[in-house]
Amino acid sequence: MGSLFTFIKTYSSFIFFVVIIILSLLLFKTYSTLKQEREDRNYEEKQKNQNILAFKDSITVEYNKKLKAWEFSKDNFVVQKISDLEAYNKQLADELKKVKGDVISAINTNVQSSNLGGISVSNDLAVYDTKTNYYGLKFKNEYKDSGFEQKIVGTSKFHVIPNELTKKWLITPETTVIDTNFTAIKITYGFKDLKNKYQVFAISASPKIQLSDLTGGYIIDKQPEAPPVPEKRWGIGPYLGYGLSAGSNLQPRFSWSIGFAAHYDILQFGFGNKNK
Repeated sequence: MGSLFTFIKTYSSFIFFVVIIILSLLLFKTYSTLKQEREDRNYEEKQKNQNILAFKDSITVEYNKKLKAWEFSKDNFVVQKISDLEAYNKQLADELKKVKGDVISAINTNVQSSNLGGISVSNDLAVYDTKTNYYGLKFKNEYKDSGFEQKIVGTSKFHVIPNELTKKWLITPETTVIDTNFTAIKITYGFKDLKNKYQVFAISASPKIQLSDLTGGYIIDKQPEAPPVPEKRWGIGPYLGYGLSAGSNLQPRFSWSIGFAAHYDILQFGFGNKNK
């Protein structure tokens, strides 16, 4: 027991230095952990606020002069997993659960066209049977811009029956046959990150296209992660430091040192959340 006290007394400075280093490392580690937990809570609160805004937000329509197109924007949901989406949009969440594979994001829209009235349609007479006075009117309606195209072609058939008594013609309609009913819509969808929120957007170059609904969901847990960076514990190079060393008389003392050495990190720690 006496030798232990002698050892402690002789190397008290060294033991004190080691204890200080250990306590300092534990303090830094605790600080890093607390900071990480605080950042996680702040991120969860930000995510919750984002989803509340998305639930209440309505579609914003702006004309993008650079794209020469109409841009529809709305706050989108950001959730950890699809089941979390049920609290905000159960219909979309239930639909995504039935999709095969892992869903990482989704956009749901209701697209409609408007202002297509006032278009003149040419009519050409079609003769089917002169003996029975069977005729038709061929019509053709075409509209096309850079984002929307529509083509409808058909014939309205009818019979013309003369009335010998009244000297008038009685027109009896039959059927209307649509031969061509073609519609093409070009819309670009995506997600964008603004300063304080995330939005889902849709871009259409056609002034005839309107979006009555635009809902986006971004699932964090399903996003592809970058490969982990292996920790580098070994290192080599010059160093400058202050610590405990032994002099020529083998007595421990504190002093500055400089040199070139290889080192190995026994304990590593960092700050911040690398995954957020």
